[in-house]
Amino acid sequence: MRRFLIAALILLVHFTAPAQDQSLYIVPEGALGIKASNLFSDIRLIPLETNKTSYFNNMADFLVTPDRLIFMDNESNSILIFNKEGKFLHKYRKKKYKLGGLQYNYAKNAVFFTSSNKNYTIPLPKAQQMTEHPGDRDFSKYKNMELLYLGAGKNYGIEKLPVPYYALNSLYYMNGRYLLQNNRYNKYLKDTVAYHLSIMDGNKKTAAYFPFLNVPKLPPDFDDIRVNIDRTSNDSTVYIKKDYDNTIYKLVNDSLTPAYRFVFPAANTMPATFFTTAFKNNIDFTNYKSKYTKAARSFFNIIDLPSVLFFGMNDNSWGSKRYVFNKKSSSLYDLSKTTSDSSTYFLPSGMFSKISNYDNDYVYTFVSPADLLKEKTAILAKYNNTPPPLLKQLLDSIEKFSNPVIIQLKVNPAAK
Repeated sequence: MRRFLIAALILLVHFTAPAQDQSLYIVPEGALGIKASNLFSDIRLIPLETNKTSYFNNMADFLVTPDRLIFMDNESNSILIFNKEGKFLHKYRKKKYKLGGLQYNYAKNAVFFTSSNKNYTIPLPKAQQMTEHPGDRDFSKYKNMELLYLGAGKNYGIEKLPVPYYALNSLYYMNGRYLLQNNRYNKYLKDTVAYHLSIMDGNKKTAAYFPFLNVPKLPPDFDDIRVNIDRTSNDSTVYIKKDYDNTIYKLVNDSLTPAYRFVFPAANTMPATFFTTAFKNNIDFTNYKSKYTKAARSFFNIIDLPSVLFFGMNDNSWGSKRYVFNKKSSSLYDLSKTTSDSSTYFLPSGMFSKISNYDNDYVYTFVSPADLLKEKTAILAKYNNTPPPLLKQLLDSIEKFSNPVIIQLKVNPAAK
């Protein structure tokens, strides 16, 4: 029986049909540094208005829309909205529910978010059982699903969405449908084959991707296999990355195709035996993984621009770095090695590793007031105490308890 399961698992690993993708040959350990002026052609500083209502100090999420900068603050459990000049516009605070991540929907000009009732802590096995056997439960007492509309002026309306039986899972809103993520083995599921990602239209499953054997003592039983989803500037298109799969997929409506395939040295790749070994227990599984700590586990913060590809990568020990790949020169740069120069006002170089948002023209990062004040003397010295007017205004006005400063950067089309 075990031989049959292993053979079946091998088939499932290769279930996704091959398609045209772009192979990127990458050596993470050999990633280069780069001067900011070789990567960016323009910078804009956006200090966020700070007052009693708009102040936040525990940024949990940061979202860029065509004309808004939106933040989720863990401390106040609030969504804060600013325009792209940094003026504070609106604050939405959720009571009794803990806010989840934020998504922007272009067609509706609205932010989608979920929230969890603080009075309920539901362990994963219990959530699996409730999802597979929902009965007549009202799932809205555990979860809320809402759209926050970004109307003109102060016209911010909330629409509460129906809460389906699968709301206890990780969800991604996609044009009224949901991408449903399933991280691991589920003993309450009758089917032998399960899927890490499905598309749900109401209560109907319309598509499913990344199959795996829904049996114990295989990798999904011992380790959550997460599926990361990154938005694009099109509501119908997202980038999909599955743990331990060195491919970035593009999902357009319900069509999933490989977009980029990373080709790593052996030290950065989990061997094929990882997917076919029927581990006897969690200790054996953990010991196996500990031998391959540098192996790529997951990718995140995908920003696909015409000349460059930004992405983050976790290794198997959860070490995390962000990179940028130059498509023209096939060069890989480690964003933590980016050298700030006059093109970026000599701002703290740590801001480059925080690039995670973009719109049609720019990528976005931020610098905290503490980091900026720490570097203030060194920055002024670079300019012989006569910095450019906009920088001087910022350095004169920034205080310890100011909001973060958002940095808008234009990628140089001729990036070297």
